[in-house]
Amino acid sequence: MLDCVLDLIAPLKCAGCDEPGTALCEACWREVVRIDPAGACPRCGEPCAAGGRHACGCRHAAFEAVRCFGVLAPPLSSAIALHKDPGERRYGPMLGAFAATACAEWSGWPEAVVAIPPTRSARLRRGYDHTQPLARVVAERLGAPVERLLAARERPDQRELGRQARRENVLGAFVVRPGVRVPARVLLVDDVMTTGSTLDAAARVLRSHGADAVRAVVVARA
Repeated sequence: MLDCVLDLIAPLKCAGCDEPGTALCEACWREVVRIDPAGACPRCGEPCAAGGRHACGCRHAAFEAVRCFGVLAPPLSSAIALHKDPGERRYGPMLGAFAATACAEWSGWPEAVVAIPPTRSARLRRGYDHTQPLARVVAERLGAPVERLLAARERPDQRELGRQARRENVLGAFVVRPGVRVPARVLLVDDVMTTGSTLDAAARVLRSHGADAVRAVVVARA
């Protein structure tokens, strides 16, 4: 009922062109730059360099594979920003569907789907956990349960930091929640991947608590 009232008062607008009625209109959808997994690093999802070479240096990452739906550029980046910071939750189902599409080949693999949790201060600032709705869609599509296995320690916003600072910022950034059992196969879900430091930190703590394999899916790759 509240969603219907909101649609009447403030109709959902296209993240690309502000056309009312849809999260992403057909014209803007055609502008989304998809990432073909056949032309990307199978481990971290970064598109290959010229000649098909992988120069990403991800061989020491704690995750074994990442799938990325698209490149972090308009209009996809606009939809992510609107969902994350102004708290426009109506973009969540679309972004979750994008992530689920990127990892559809993994249907039946995960024993748990886990959203990368925001810090408490970020959650309070936004008014909600912006990654959890994405994880719910992915879990439903893949036939796996959503589990809240991780909690985030307070740290500066990754978006304000450079590459090396990002790596240092996420050291010890996550802890496994007390009393939970970490299953053998875990799929992490996040909205954006830049250096992979956040996913690596989350994967390391999960593996240290019993996970045999950790994969990840993100909506967009910077």
